[in-house]
Amino acid sequence: MNVLRILTCALGSLAISVFAVACGDDDEDTAATTTAAASAETVNVTGEDFSYDLSATPTTETKEITFENAGKQPHEVLFARINEGYTLQDAIDAKGKKGTAEMIGRTFAEPGKEGKPIEIDQPLEPGHYAMLCAIPFKGTPHYELGMQEEFDITG
Repeated sequence: MNVLRILTCALGSLAISVFAVACGDDDEDTAATTTAAASAETVNVTGEDFSYDLSATPTTETKEITFENAGKQPHEVLFARINEGYTLQDAIDAKGKKGTAEMIGRTFAEPGKEGKPIEIDQPLEPGHYAMLCAIPFKGTPHYELGMQEEFDITG
C-alpha cells in the first residue's frame, strides 16, 4: 500500500500545546520538568472521540510512540513528516503524492485497547510533523472532526 496514499487519507491542521507543570516556585524545578517533557524517548498518545492527548511532543530523541484508544470507536495514529515546502493541507490535497509527506509509522486500536507501538529506528529529523486518524465516521475522516495534531521537531 502506498505510504503517501495512506497519509493523504488523513491530514489536516491543528496546533498542539504541551504544558509543563512544576511544584512550588523554584525555577530549577520548572526547567527540569520542561527538559524531561522535551526529551521524551517514549511519547504516549491517547485517542478519544475525536481528539488526541500526547504525553509530550516528540523530539529527535523519541524512540517509540504508544497508542491507547480511550474512545468508543476504532482509531489509528498515522505519524508522518510533512516535507519541506508543503503544508499538511497540501499533503491531503495531493493524496500524499508528489513527495508532500513521508510516513514514519502507523498503529491502530479498537475501543479500549492499545495499538502496537510505533518503533522509531533512527532519530527524527527536524521538521514539521503530523499525527492523525483517517478512519471515517459517517463518511467524514476523524481528522476532519479534530483528531489530528501538528508539531515541529527542532534539532
